[in-house]
Amino acid sequence: MAEIITAYAAKTALIAILGVFPPIIWLLFWLREDAHPEPKKEIVLVFFAGMASVIAALVLENVFLEANSVLKKVFGYSLGAFQIFNLLSFALVEELSKTGAAFFTGIKSRFFDEPEDGIIYLVTAALGFAAAENALFIAGSLKVGLSQSIVVSAFRFINAVLLHVSSAAIIGAGFAFSFYHKTRRIKEIAFAIILATLLHAFYNFLILKNIESVAGQFSATFLVVIGAVIALLLSEKARRMVQ
Repeated sequence: MAEIITAYAAKTALIAILGVFPPIIWLLFWLREDAHPEPKKEIVLVFFAGMASVIAALVLENVFLEANSVLKKVFGYSLGAFQIFNLLSFALVEELSKTGAAFFTGIKSRFFDEPEDGIIYLVTAALGFAAAENALFIAGSLKVGLSQSIVVSAFRFINAVLLHVSSAAIIGAGFAFSFYHKTRRIKEIAFAIILATLLHAFYNFLILKNIESVAGQFSATFLVVIGAVIALLLSEKARRMVQ
């Protein structure tokens, strides 16, 4: 019994170290960019809400997958159309899940009192989402072996985490840039969600199409690095906004 408990504890520790800690490191880096730091309790709440939103995303992704399978049988459209629908719907579900996590916590709180907070809270929720998603991937890869888990962790530390940060920053910018213009908030956020979804879907397309190609992996990495630069620029623009 003691050996089972020890093995379980060791596995949990590995999942935390390889899956959860990297997004926390990114979060600490990102929070350093905040000129007026948010309350730590609020950041923790948003981060855990982001982690919990993975459950909603998984449920909705399965719903979309089943619905798409039924539609394919009924209408007989091509495999390519089937795959495109899945890429777009999965990306949209994840972006909406992260947005919901941030909206019902930090965005709706009294602490959302300046434009850049929109990006801070969206990115925090996204990193929570990435932490939970990483943990699931690492738990699965541990069945193959520790070396595989380390490879997965290293890849996701850069690519997947930066993807979530980039897409979340775009949506956060929708909240930031409409901070002083509430009448156009819905329009701004809807447009931002569309952009974030397209970025996310394109990244997934590059990964799935070139999963064994070095050039393909490089293209995906290049995409998320550019996305991260855009995220920093959006954050800087939001920081300079004044009434």
